[in-house]
Amino acid sequence: MSEVALQQRVQDLEFHVQAQAREIRALEKIEGLLDRSRELEAENDRLRERVEELRTFWTLSKTLSATLNMEELLRLTLHLIGRSLHVEAYSLMLLEKGKNRLAMKAAFGLPDGGVQSLTLALGERISGLVAQSGQAVLIPDVSTEPHFSERASFGHGRGSFICVPLTLKGGEVIGVLNAHKPEPQGLTTGDLDLFQAVANQVAAALENAQLYQRTKELSSHDELTGLFNRRYFFEHLEKEVQRARRYRRAFCLLMLDLDHFKNYNDTHGHLKGDEVLKELARLLLDTTRRADVVARFGGEEFVIILPEITKQAGAVVAEKIRSAAEQCPFYGRGKQPGGKVTVTIGVAMYPEDSEDGLDLVDMADRALYTGKQQGGNRVSVAPHPAAIASLVS
Repeated sequence: MSEVALQQRVQDLEFHVQAQAREIRALEKIEGLLDRSRELEAENDRLRERVEELRTFWTLSKTLSATLNMEELLRLTLHLIGRSLHVEAYSLMLLEKGKNRLAMKAAFGLPDGGVQSLTLALGERISGLVAQSGQAVLIPDVSTEPHFSERASFGHGRGSFICVPLTLKGGEVIGVLNAHKPEPQGLTTGDLDLFQAVANQVAAALENAQLYQRTKELSSHDELTGLFNRRYFFEHLEKEVQRARRYRRAFCLLMLDLDHFKNYNDTHGHLKGDEVLKELARLLLDTTRRADVVARFGGEEFVIILPEITKQAGAVVAEKIRSAAEQCPFYGRGKQPGGKVTVTIGVAMYPEDSEDGLDLVDMADRALYTGKQQGGNRVSVAPHPAAIASLVS
């Protein structure tokens, strides 16, 4: 081969190598761009997930702050969890006031068989342990946990399970949120963080609802006895009058007073007197129906609204209360007149005695006063207006 041809051959090879090098660099650049594109796509997926999480939190915050009704709050919580967090079975348990146990308050996707009435002591099963420790638990695959204690509640032998505490800002745990997916590894540590954030929002909403409920109860209940107070009684009395008038129904009003209560306080002191008032309040609740309204009218006086009851039936209820009080072993009753703590009760009926709420209270009060004049420890029924008119004439 001639020298010229050899040089040409070398040049051709150099050109070919340079071309291949350019192609390799181009391919490397393309591969780099593809890698970057995949990274951006993954980042976009993470951003979309984060946006979805933020949307979930915003929806939760907006929706849960729209109500202070506890039952409505629990219903909304389960609805939002199912829709936003994509789990098939979940439940919410709250610590019962004054008791070291959890009670099932709301659930979805759980099997029948008493789950709705489930209660757990602190430290019992996973839910009780989480409530006790305040630490969330994730079980990616329950089939690998032969002693998975929530299996009976969720009715599954496989899948993944999460339990997170409902924790207030001060660190107090008020309950737990449970969730289950049928697929093993269906719930991850990322889900754990998400569920905990949701649980914190739910806990804050529940705290607000409980605070509102307590405030509402304080405004309508007597602090000492826990019964309705005078203000609530008059509000409810007006509603009862309107209802009875609309549907042409009767109702009875009882007014009762502890006999010789000043003597009791002078003998045993006001603190013991307060205990008698509280014990009498419990007795009144035990001897009346859930539909009846029992209130402390003031001092040692109490009033009771008995819906859908005639005067005769109201007198029977009053006698039941009088007899129960007479037999109740109140502290120090032996030093009372007659050796007993007793009550006198006045009975009036709508519409027979009056169609006006305030006037009906006055009629029951007059009947009570008549019973007191007759020696107390008795039931005194308001006389029919016609009988009063005949006496006046």
